[in-house]
Amino acid sequence: MEDCIYLDHAASTPCLPEVVDAMMPFFTQYPGNPGSVVHGAGKFAARAVKDSRETIASVLAAAPHEIFFTSGATEAINMAIKGIALSAGKGHLITCATEHSAVLQSCRSLESRGFRLTVMPVDENGSITPNLLEASIAKDTLLVAIMHANNETGVIHNLQPIGEICNRYGIPFVCDATQTIGKTPFLPSDFGIDCCCFAAHKFYGPKGIGALYFNTSGRVTRLLPQIEGGAQESGLRSGTLHVAGIVGMATALSTIENQAGSFRLFLENCAYFENRLTAMQGIILNGSSVLRVPGITSASFRFLEGGPLLASLNTKLCVTGGSSCSSGSGKPSHVLTAMGHGPQQAMSGIRFSPGLHTSRADIERALSHIEQCVAQLREESQTWKMFQKGSIKPVPSWFHPLDV
Repeated sequence: MEDCIYLDHAASTPCLPEVVDAMMPFFTQYPGNPGSVVHGAGKFAARAVKDSRETIASVLAAAPHEIFFTSGATEAINMAIKGIALSAGKGHLITCATEHSAVLQSCRSLESRGFRLTVMPVDENGSITPNLLEASIAKDTLLVAIMHANNETGVIHNLQPIGEICNRYGIPFVCDATQTIGKTPFLPSDFGIDCCCFAAHKFYGPKGIGALYFNTSGRVTRLLPQIEGGAQESGLRSGTLHVAGIVGMATALSTIENQAGSFRLFLENCAYFENRLTAMQGIILNGSSVLRVPGITSASFRFLEGGPLLASLNTKLCVTGGSSCSSGSGKPSHVLTAMGHGPQQAMSGIRFSPGLHTSRADIERALSHIEQCVAQLREESQTWKMFQKGSIKPVPSWFHPLDV
């Protein structure tokens, strides 16, 4: 790990020192359970949770009572989608083909219980068409679940028209903002979002803690609880609160909001990395024609197999093929496949995600290693040699590669 250049921040980020410092006392000095408010230790923990909730709400321009703590974004997604659907009992759900598996599998699970499901396609850039969304709406549509930034490509959906359509038809809007918060300005209320999900470990906070923003005065009148027990979190999510994690998440979010200088350098390094990467021959930048969140670069490598490429790259880098949740599955990326890419391009997709503290020197070393790995693998590829000699004709569009 010492010599590894970490380019997998989209999977998880290191905790900021300020975050660790804020959390540590709640592991060692302050053991109180925030539910035990009959004594001082419990009251101290409850106050820490209250202050953290207010901090997070302030960053999101929300009310504190609209923030509900969970174990992460996956739980928050399940809580929102299943909570809305099961409260209704039956009906129709709409989502998108490039959503995170937590959204897709939650919807498929409900489909197996008798709910109807529409999974909207995307174009070659990974974008959805608002007109198609509107055409998909039925009288019994219960919710629309669309992410903001894609976790594999970084492609940002234009949420403004989506929110307007949902508002016009009175349909709840659920949004996975896991890859957005901490990377780009994002306020759920700007898009008419009813439920928004996110996790601390994506923005330099600890793993194992996330939150659901739930607009309690919006179109969702009730969420059916998915975890029952002690009635914590206003009865929506039972279980003893992870006080240290909650404090860490609030600290991370407030600290990131004040790192303008680091963020400018981060943007410069991301742009530099992509410019140098795409200058290499036979590399496709997925979703390059539309707005993307900084820090996520999805690249496919022409005429190279994904497995050997990933293994070669990870001798000195930490990168994944597609998302961290599906990396190593041996299957083509469902995101790239939905974008119309063939099996070779979808299988050779690599996600590079530098972070706030990735240096320019790290970027240079990473690029050099990528060049070496690609050159070596292509030297061994008969298909690449045939392509170079003109024995294989080039395709008219990078988005429809010739699979061999």
